Amino acid sequence: MIKRMMLNKTWLRRLLLSYVTVFLFIVPLLLFILLLGFGDMSRKTAVESNAIYAKQVLQSLDNQMQLIDNTITNEVATDETLFGFFNQALRDERYYSGYLPSLKVSRLMASMPLIDSIYLYRLSDDKVQTPYSVDTLDSFVDKQVIVEALKQPNLNHSWLNVRKGYTEQRQVADFLSLVRYVPLNSGNDGLIVVNVQVQSIIRFVHSLMPVESNHIRLNDRVGTPIYQGSGDEGLIMTELKSDYSGWTISSGLENGNAFRFVSTMSDYWLIVCLIFFIIGLLWIVVAARINYKPIQSIIQRFQMFSQQKSAELFRKGAQDDFKFIDSALDHLMEQFNAYHKQHEEDLIYKRKHFFFEWIEGNGPLKLEKWQQEMNSLGLPFEFASLCVSVIEISKYGRFTNSYTPQDQNLLKYILASVVKEMADTRNVTSWAEWTSNDQLTVVFHIPTALMEEKSESLIMDLSDKLCRWVGTNLDFDIAIGISSGIDLIELIHDAYNEALKALQYKPSLGQKSVIGYWQIPSVGKQQPLDLLQYIRAMAFSYRTGDSAWLDHFERLFEEMRLGLYTREELSNLMSYLIFFLQKELTELPSDLKTLWTGDALAKLQKSVDGWDSLDELQQELHLILAEFANVMKELRQNNSHYLLIRSIKEYLEEHYANPDLSLLHLSEEFHVHMKSISRLFKEEIGENFIDHLARIRIEHAKELLLRTDCSIQEITLKVGYLHPNTFIRSFKKLVGQTPGDYRKEIRVRQSG
Repeated sequence: MIKRMMLNKTWLRRLLLSYVTVFLFIVPLLLFILLLGFGDMSRKTAVESNAIYAKQVLQSLDNQMQLIDNTITNEVATDETLFGFFNQALRDERYYSGYLPSLKVSRLMASMPLIDSIYLYRLSDDKVQTPYSVDTLDSFVDKQVIVEALKQPNLNHSWLNVRKGYTEQRQVADFLSLVRYVPLNSGNDGLIVVNVQVQSIIRFVHSLMPVESNHIRLNDRVGTPIYQGSGDEGLIMTELKSDYSGWTISSGLENGNAFRFVSTMSDYWLIVCLIFFIIGLLWIVVAARINYKPIQSIIQRFQMFSQQKSAELFRKGAQDDFKFIDSALDHLMEQFNAYHKQHEEDLIYKRKHFFFEWIEGNGPLKLEKWQQEMNSLGLPFEFASLCVSVIEISKYGRFTNSYTPQDQNLLKYILASVVKEMADTRNVTSWAEWTSNDQLTVVFHIPTALMEEKSESLIMDLSDKLCRWVGTNLDFDIAIGISSGIDLIELIHDAYNEALKALQYKPSLGQKSVIGYWQIPSVGKQQPLDLLQYIRAMAFSYRTGDSAWLDHFERLFEEMRLGLYTREELSNLMSYLIFFLQKELTELPSDLKTLWTGDALAKLQKSVDGWDSLDELQQELHLILAEFANVMKELRQNNSHYLLIRSIKEYLEEHYANPDLSLLHLSEEFHVHMKSISRLFKEEIGENFIDHLARIRIEHAKELLLRTDCSIQEITLKVGYLHPNTFIRSFKKLVGQTPGDYRKEIRVRQSG
């Protein structure tokens, strides 16, 4: 019995050694080769993905650099504000040759974040102006790029190669520069230099990299590195060159060695797999034949027992097989869920990217290609009409201060979900994406079944309901701009701009939350010069302590409401208001000027930057200006000189028609020396006696021209002038046109 048990164990060990050796040798090799096969497929997929990614990065860079190039070229060709810097006739007018071009450059830099700095160089006097300074070319710290540009025989090249330059803080940095000559066809007046820091390009490329597995290297036309990813260079799989900039991008994978190994083995793994399969098969056959003979007799003698035992072993093995299959299925489901989650995240990114490309109008888009793209993203593409609305969170600064970032994201998600639910209730398909921190852009696909109702009316009704829902359920307000309906996908960019433009009129429309583009009047707007006259008159009256400044202030806002201006236009007018107030009040005595620059000016600037409606802006500005006006009044009343000047002003207002009015006349009337009166006029009012008297006479002349039919000769005598030519020269100097032209313009405007 003991010998039989030992014999059975011996045969068991022989069988195990025969077949387990085959299993331990052949199966791992087959698994390894199988993994190489999967690795080869992964390599091919990685190569294709890497090529697409490199092309996308290069195209995005070209789009950004071309946008800067086209914008600057267009501004040089058409914008009169920049031309004021190069115009020799306006060189001494600091407002037109300095302030306005500087303001324009700052806005260009704000609209294109990649731009680090812009230099304006005037050839006539070697002046260089940046948004923050004006200097001569010889003393300008970053003059090398201008000097080299002046030596170029050809005009208006593409982007220069990487160069060393200086920032506004005089720090050395690498730049990519664009030079545009003024005018474009000759460069006789000067040039404009646009600088983009290489660090800005690096940050932009980083924003396009969803994972760190790709290695990117970007060089300029001469091979100077612009961007080079961290870590090993890896395996270079794609190299592209831009037709626009001449830059070269090389892209590969960080783990290049593994892919080289897989690439080498991919050509031989099928042959190796077949060889090992044949070896394993022969091994099994040989082992089976060797082991078959010794145990044949035992099988015959114990056939029944062996059959029963085999059945038990089979059942036991079946249980283990199912357990393995169950474990494998669980693992497979986990992998599937992980892949599905990654796929959903990629799909969200692709949808948002395509949405931006579509509404921004980046490149031509045909209907068939658009339908294919929409179908691949799992989005419906059937429509009879399209309509775009832009939903803006009002007072966004207050919104961000009131909620944490997590709560802000939750509220934005709720708002987007409510838009979709309301559209679904009307059988309208909607596609909504946050195009900026405070703006949600929605494209509505209106089906043929709803075309009996005008698409604009349908979206207007949905927007009204959305505004009411937000007002009832959320603690912030929204405003909605709606475009006209379109039936071509190529017009979506125009529709998007219409919705944005409609939103721009929100400040002028007061409490109106839903604004259709078709509701914006195309006529009736005041000319900017008309409003500038109110601003100048108000600034002058405010400086001199005349209460008439409040009338000019109220009239200014009244005209702005009647004019129906966009937010940008209103912001520009408020910038002009602050500029003229600052210009006038710099003539004040030092104590008043210190109070103005120290407190009131900062409050004004803060109000102008953070307003939401004209009513709100008017109320805040009125409080600030009235408060400072009272301070000026109290300080002036304690000044005996001011009381004297005030009496003289009242005397001038009463006797302006006297042609003998002069400093000598006032000296005799008030028993004060002429030089003292002249000095006090300049100190307390900010202008000399002659200019002040001329301003009073011209203001009265304007009233006579407006309200009477008196001739120019009669008006000349009534306002204190002896000769019409003197009167006409003074009138044109202050008003900008002759008395006759002024009367005609006013009467034409009144009749219209």
